[in-house]
Amino acid sequence: MINITEIAYTGGCVLVSMALLLLGRWIYGVKAGFNADAQLTEADNPAVGVAVFGYLGGLIIVISSLLSTPSKGATPADLAWDLGEIALYGIIAALLLRFSGWFNDRVILYKFNNRKELIKDRNLGVGAMLFASYIASGLVLAGAFSGQIDPDFLPEGLTREKIIAHELLIGLLFYGLGQVALAIFGIIYRVIQPVDIHDAIERDYEKDGIKYGGNPAAGMAFGGNLVALGVLLWGGAHMDFIGWQENMTHFAVLVGLGFILLPIWRIFVDKIMLGKANLAKEIYHDRNTNAALLESASVIALALVLALTL
Repeated sequence: MINITEIAYTGGCVLVSMALLLLGRWIYGVKAGFNADAQLTEADNPAVGVAVFGYLGGLIIVISSLLSTPSKGATPADLAWDLGEIALYGIIAALLLRFSGWFNDRVILYKFNNRKELIKDRNLGVGAMLFASYIASGLVLAGAFSGQIDPDFLPEGLTREKIIAHELLIGLLFYGLGQVALAIFGIIYRVIQPVDIHDAIERDYEKDGIKYGGNPAAGMAFGGNLVALGVLLWGGAHMDFIGWQENMTHFAVLVGLGFILLPIWRIFVDKIMLGKANLAKEIYHDRNTNAALLESASVIALALVLALTL
């Protein structure tokens, strides 16, 4: 039998999701510092396109997580509350993702001007890094905003508004911890590389008389590792909140494993999956995007296994 309430709720979810994507697109354009529409269409700038797609992709990840959260009731009033929560959390996520881009620009890619690299040099390496930072931050938000608080943890008699406020504060805390973890991992990744990763991503080169901006392979490899850590951060934050000790321990274990195992896993990619080739040479000297994608896929696969089984 057709349930009119469920159909209306589904239609509401579609409308809210579309509105959030449009809002996110507007927020990105306002805060970009350049004419994003012109770069995407008139200039046909692939670096900007990759960065914008990463931002929208991160927002889609958050929206998907919000939509998959179990409803707190089946009455029209309950479903209206659910739609309101999706809209509220989605708006906050769109703003926080843009903040994440600003934060990562200054903490992870702090040695050069990202706007110049995107607009003037059309640097796909920087575009890939920004894409990955948005996806990783989206995964953090998806984990932080999913799940529910154990009723035993909350005082009795709280209104739904106050429960939402508690959930939001806990989610924001895990989001902040996730951003710090991404920044620390960025330092670890830079330290273990045989080259200056910023210089490798930024340095222009010329091939067959054509000048290219930056090293896409270096940006893809670095970005793939950020996404892998983002998967682990999602795994650490997405469980229902049952207590500070339990949830923080789970989060810390997965973050610690990421700091240790993801750099070690590069050795597996280098020595086993690439055979006789040298991973660093392929990425930093030959600018081989295939090697970068292989590294990215391998570390993301490891992160997925850990996040889904621990």
